[in-house]
Amino acid sequence: MDARHQHQLSRMATTTLGNLAEGLFFSVSPSLPGKDVLNCLIHPALQTSPVDRRTTSDDVFDRLHSDIVSLKLLPGARLSEVDVARQFDISRQPVREAFIRLHDLELLQVKPQRATQVRRISEQALLNARFIRTAVEIELLRIACSDDTSDYNQAFENNLDQQQAAITDNRVTHFHSLDYDFHHLICQAANREHAFETVSTSKSQLDRLCLLSLTEEAEMVQIYKDHLALYHCIRDNNGEQALELIRRHLSRVINLLNSVRASHPEYFADE
Repeated sequence: MDARHQHQLSRMATTTLGNLAEGLFFSVSPSLPGKDVLNCLIHPALQTSPVDRRTTSDDVFDRLHSDIVSLKLLPGARLSEVDVARQFDISRQPVREAFIRLHDLELLQVKPQRATQVRRISEQALLNARFIRTAVEIELLRIACSDDTSDYNQAFENNLDQQQAAITDNRVTHFHSLDYDFHHLICQAANREHAFETVSTSKSQLDRLCLLSLTEEAEMVQIYKDHLALYHCIRDNNGEQALELIRRHLSRVINLLNSVRASHPEYFADE
């Protein structure tokens, strides 16, 4: 499959994802066939080969994806296939494949015969990602709060203890990693492990904004309080309050967007 065909297929998949999530967002009643919907919500760019079939392209993708969302590679930074291939001591083909996948996630801007750049943060992409992530996590919490999730209580509590320690030590990157783990636990508690692929896709767009805001201790404390309250809702099977909390938790991105854009205008795309 050539790069153009792969890109077209990925755009079609992304459109389908948005349509499914929109329907899910406005249909959170118990009659919603959540399992069937969530099974469809996996972005192809984040799908990797099984462990025994991992490719060099997967390794390049994982490294670059991590460096972009963690801001080791800043918005606007230029990348070269030649330089990345030299860094990994590989040919350019797997690098090109990784670039295409990152382009499909709207994290890289790849243009033929021109330098590849880390995409600047797009306000519209952030709002789209927030919309999809809210839709999926609402369904995950609805399921988790209706089941017996006591087997996960210790894992949630350990994660929350580590979040507190990360705040105390001002370990922003570690706190961000624990945030990922917390939302992964929600997927596991709902018995919808595969849905974390979708949550991760949306978080890829939101992560850079969140990391820029986490330099403020108060923001980490607020996220921790939200997580603690969400855990209590899951533990106590309080689905109604959990849905209200997750909407409020994820809606904070709008306020973050305004404050971070004011302090780092160079990281944002002109739209």
